[in-house]
Amino acid sequence: MRRSLVFIPVADDELGALDGSPAIESRPAFTVTPELLDELGYSADDAEDAEYAALVLASVAGLSRYGCRLVVVAEVDGSLVRPGDDPANGAVVLDACPPSAITSWFSDEPGVDVGPAAEAARGLSIDDAWETPEVQALLQDHDLLWNDVVEYRRAT
Repeated sequence: MRRSLVFIPVADDELGALDGSPAIESRPAFTVTPELLDELGYSADDAEDAEYAALVLASVAGLSRYGCRLVVVAEVDGSLVRPGDDPANGAVVLDACPPSAITSWFSDEPGVDVGPAAEAARGLSIDDAWETPEVQALLQDHDLLWNDVVEYRRAT
């Protein structure tokens, strides 16, 4: 069985997806696609760098769509992943995401003001949002924090 590592932008009120509520179904997600590798000039040996790029692209998509950088990470059966409309940016469609496949999530540190970047990115494509000075400032000044799914499940 082929597994795919996917990065799923979610809204602030959707973190419950880590336990299955709400269910993640037919959702835009991001992964390392051959087109992403080509676009960024990565080889198969650059898998870790390419995965980080897919994570950052998912975070920009989250800013555009939800006004936040909250990204759920899952390792799913490859049959659940379909091509998306922007493969050069790693876009895919995730048909379903069992909670057991979710390994972690990334978010901004508490207190980071993403408002200016979210406002600048609202409704834009990833490429257009990427080019805004507000998004670039956020990406350069604030790394996403990794959170283990076990921490979330212990707290609920």
